[in-house]
Amino acid sequence: MANPWYVARTASQHGCLTTMDNAKPLAELVRGYLESADFQVSEETGGCLVADKLIFNAERDTRLVWVPEGRPSGGYDEGPLWDSISKVRANYPTTARATVVALRREGFSRDLQQTLMQSRVRLLAPIQFFDSRFRVEESPRAASSIADIRKNAQSLARVPQPFTTEFSSPDTAAQDHQDLFRRLRNEMGYNNGPSIRIVVGRAGIGKSYLFTALFDDLYKRFLEAKRSLSKVPRPIPLLPDHLKKTQALRTDHLIESFLHTDIADPMSSKTFKWLLVNGFATWLLDGLDELYAGDANFFDYLLDLVTIPNSKAQVTIWCRDSLLTTSCELSEFQEVCAGDDVLKIYKLDNWGSKSKRQFVWLQKESRLPKANEGDSDDVRAILQFLDRDESTRVMSGLPFYCRILYNQYVANDLASFSDEVELIEHTISAMKDREIKKGLFDSACFEENGLDEWLEQIAADYIEGKYAGFQRDEAEEYGPLVLRDELSADQQQHIIVSLLNFPLFQAGSESGRVAFVHDLVADAVAARHYLKRLGNDAHEVLKRLAHVDVDRPPLLRFMARRIEEAGRIAIVNELRRPSKDRSFAVALTLMMLAKPSRDILRQVNLEERFLIGVQFSDLDLSKCSFRGSDLTYASFDGCDLTGSSFDGANFHHTAFRDCILSDADMRRCRAQSIVIGSKVEDDIERIQGWFHEASGIATSSGRCPTAQQIMHLFSKFVTPLGSARRDRLNVRALTSGKRFEGAASMEDCIRAAVNAGYLLKPDSRKRYPRASGDQYTEIVEFVKERRASDGIGKMLEKLCTRPNCSHEIE
Repeated sequence: MANPWYVARTASQHGCLTTMDNAKPLAELVRGYLESADFQVSEETGGCLVADKLIFNAERDTRLVWVPEGRPSGGYDEGPLWDSISKVRANYPTTARATVVALRREGFSRDLQQTLMQSRVRLLAPIQFFDSRFRVEESPRAASSIADIRKNAQSLARVPQPFTTEFSSPDTAAQDHQDLFRRLRNEMGYNNGPSIRIVVGRAGIGKSYLFTALFDDLYKRFLEAKRSLSKVPRPIPLLPDHLKKTQALRTDHLIESFLHTDIADPMSSKTFKWLLVNGFATWLLDGLDELYAGDANFFDYLLDLVTIPNSKAQVTIWCRDSLLTTSCELSEFQEVCAGDDVLKIYKLDNWGSKSKRQFVWLQKESRLPKANEGDSDDVRAILQFLDRDESTRVMSGLPFYCRILYNQYVANDLASFSDEVELIEHTISAMKDREIKKGLFDSACFEENGLDEWLEQIAADYIEGKYAGFQRDEAEEYGPLVLRDELSADQQQHIIVSLLNFPLFQAGSESGRVAFVHDLVADAVAARHYLKRLGNDAHEVLKRLAHVDVDRPPLLRFMARRIEEAGRIAIVNELRRPSKDRSFAVALTLMMLAKPSRDILRQVNLEERFLIGVQFSDLDLSKCSFRGSDLTYASFDGCDLTGSSFDGANFHHTAFRDCILSDADMRRCRAQSIVIGSKVEDDIERIQGWFHEASGIATSSGRCPTAQQIMHLFSKFVTPLGSARRDRLNVRALTSGKRFEGAASMEDCIRAAVNAGYLLKPDSRKRYPRASGDQYTEIVEFVKERRASDGIGKMLEKLCTRPNCSHEIE
């Protein structure tokens, strides 16, 4: 069945000589642009669009726009055009702004162009008409996110960044995966259809480098195109700086903030969106993980962009790879886009020997090596240093660590490190020693361990603030707590200000804010803060860490490397507590990292737990029970699952790699999709066949497809563990996702749920609220326990067309 966005996108298109890209006539684009700015538009027979709206003090803003038809042989009929201009302008005030918009300015004679200029009629190409003045272009010294990005790009020496893809395209395998910058640069701006691109990668892998380089390149390309009057979309950067100036964590507030800070001319969010949908802008979002996770409507907003008929919306998002395993909204968005290329996910890979060599060349020679060019002795020595043992070889695969190791080699600091924790702690210690030797401050001014306490508290605040930076005055408040009492207030102030100039810190995303030079440094420092408190109050520590990644988690790795026995005991005690929130997954991951023995989980109750994204690796889980647990995006690698039970467990993108599954009971699991090898399988029959082959236990094939479709619908409101997910959704989100063969249509399911009172009629924003009270309890029981109440059973009886169906869900 075709996806809803695809049906909308491939609706009938118009053709005309005067078009931008064989999609919409230029006159239609002009009309749409003016109407998006709240102009009332009436079309005159003389080929003129008259647009008018009321502004302040009862004054009116009137626009007269001519879009002349070009002749097939080239050029324009200038006589009729000038006659129309003369007649129409006479009927409107002299304050009315007159414009001619044409694809080819060179098609007009010099005489007519001169006449238009003298008559105060602007002759514009589309890239000029469909654009606004930006503050950075009006005044280069104006504060602007664009100016900041371009300034950073000037000093950027970027190594080609290898990547892998998560989307199906006929030519994917044949394309070069050596540099994501080159791939994105070639793709962006020239695709006529809608596209949402998501760039993911672990901390330290170079996402911000890629964003900065790509935006700067796209911006240069746009300015060059505008000078030559050719069409290229304007790149729009949406950043944490814009989000911090808003009052709520919402996508529309982010957009309003950008419009107020970066655009010189007043522009509505409606016009801003119109420019994106019609291919005159492309949005690039970086560092907004808090928004993606915190605004439940973010991916609905993207869905709206790509389902608008003839949409050309191009949005590129940079985020941590954990978003793929923690965001149910993204998972649903992926389901909507399955089967076509509207959604493309790119994963930045670690550096191999080729990338490391290119990095060293850039550092030593300020250029990349040419083909067949040999390495100098110095370059060869550095590469040998980066490859001297297994630990260093693995660590230098992450660009951030590779740079640290390179700097240590240059400083003749040739210490060996068994892991990344030792490397970062050595780096931080060296930074502190250098600043003390420089006389930046005297360590005797601090209470015992005061400097470490100050850094650790700042790092913890930084992490709990989702890596968004901290205010200077917040850091200054901790000063009196760690500095000696005999110091005057002025002396304390001077020391704290000096500390904030530490090499560990850098300017934050907005004035008055400070950030760590890298999130991995903050993770390493904060790990010590949490470890000191873990033994005494593990519950509070884990609660504060509930938002951190459990898929390749740097902070938890740093904690596990230094955890003491009291901390381990505290974690075990926490794991014994009844818990259905994310803190359990954090505690479980920390314990597996701290004591990686094969039978570490034998005494842990894994039933009805929130295990989203947890990585189980090389563990003996034989006869363990995962009954009722949510295993969305969890992975089992090299585990013994003999005789284990998955009764009622939820599988969605759950991976099984090289596992022993003999006699594992998967008959009553809730399988939406699983990962077998590198392939995502979402066909229920094939999943059941795989379960049977892997475990030797036959699974039931008597499931009612309509019951499964209703389950899919209600799961949009309730998690598999029975907690609330959201309370209302628009029709696009409700109709998205998997279709079960033989089931009633999703539209019929929605209609039946409304008639039965489980969903309410749509509100003014066309969103369907879920029921409350007893009927909501029935929804929760249906999703969590797989039991249909009398009311849901009667609804299924009316919907299901299978004769003598028992409406089994399992």
